[in-house]
Amino acid sequence: MILVVFGTTGELIKLAPVLLRLEERGHPYVLATTGQQVQQIPIFLDQFGLRQPDLWLARGARGRDLRVNSDIPGWLARVTRSWVRERRRFRGTPLVLIHGDTMTTVLGSMMGRSLRTTVAHIEGGLRSYDFRHPFPEELNRTLATALSRVHYAPGAWAASNLRRGEIVDTGSNTIRDSLELVTTEPPSVPLPESPFGVVSLHRFELLNNRKLLTETIELLADAAQVTPMLFVDHPVTVAALERFGLTRHFDPTAFRRTPRLRFFDFVRVERRSAFVVTDSGGSQEECYYLDLPCLVHRVKTERREGLGENAVLSEMRADVLREFLLEPSHHRRRTELAPASPSEVIVDDLERRAFLSETRVG
Repeated sequence: MILVVFGTTGELIKLAPVLLRLEERGHPYVLATTGQQVQQIPIFLDQFGLRQPDLWLARGARGRDLRVNSDIPGWLARVTRSWVRERRRFRGTPLVLIHGDTMTTVLGSMMGRSLRTTVAHIEGGLRSYDFRHPFPEELNRTLATALSRVHYAPGAWAASNLRRGEIVDTGSNTIRDSLELVTTEPPSVPLPESPFGVVSLHRFELLNNRKLLTETIELLADAAQVTPMLFVDHPVTVAALERFGLTRHFDPTAFRRTPRLRFFDFVRVERRSAFVVTDSGGSQEECYYLDLPCLVHRVKTERREGLGENAVLSEMRADVLREFLLEPSHHRRRTELAPASPSEVIVDDLERRAFLSETRVG
């Protein structure tokens, strides 16, 4: 049976519809995690109706999610020791399936190569063509491409960036299928009655820059007096707000802070919002498939979904952010979505290549 390796909730969210289709078709797989986000993984698996990992290669940093660079060496050492101990079990595995652009993506591809088996990379071909933006994701993507033989590219542009191996254009990103798994019940947090925006910022290129973060928060706080906004409290973001004395810009009505939400609840909030301001590539994709105006607050993005349509790349410029906030409704999706489910395309291809077993192992 195949080995699926992941480490973060971002990977899991986009892998979930693929794993569910494998189960629906009776194809067994081993689910292994490096535990980068050990606290969130069990919760997200339950939410998607998936089983818990068959193999924990590590459990974050002392049982919590990796937060700072100093957490990484010890975590890497634990993952390596676990893999050396467990590797013999996976000799003869026909395929190692990885996703995305995290440290685990690279580790998973290296595990596949150590087994001398095929590595298949979901979400292959995304590129910013700048190793600094975003770092280290662009480096991770490049390494994963070099170590993979089968590349599942989420669209023609991503596929065009690949030169070697077996390239399969899935037409769109598997996040599209993940969004369809979210039911329409109300979110668990109270929402403003009037139109509102959602703000989700957590990347270190912004959080470590006092001038940029201050400018961003001040602009958002001013605009929130016209259109209320919910500001998602990612732990790393809260720490930056407190470090730079920016918590004073928030209030309980216009510019309200809300705890970090699980995927299903966050999507339910997004669906009811008027626009999103984010530095997350995943949220950029979600907004594209939800046809929701989106300001991507980054210098560069490796994703093309929505750019020039519903999504605006700020390049960290205050004037671009300000202009977007004046009339976000001007930005809507205009491109027709690909007809096929990307998760179906992936599982169909795995079946065609005879990587999947027909007998469930219990």
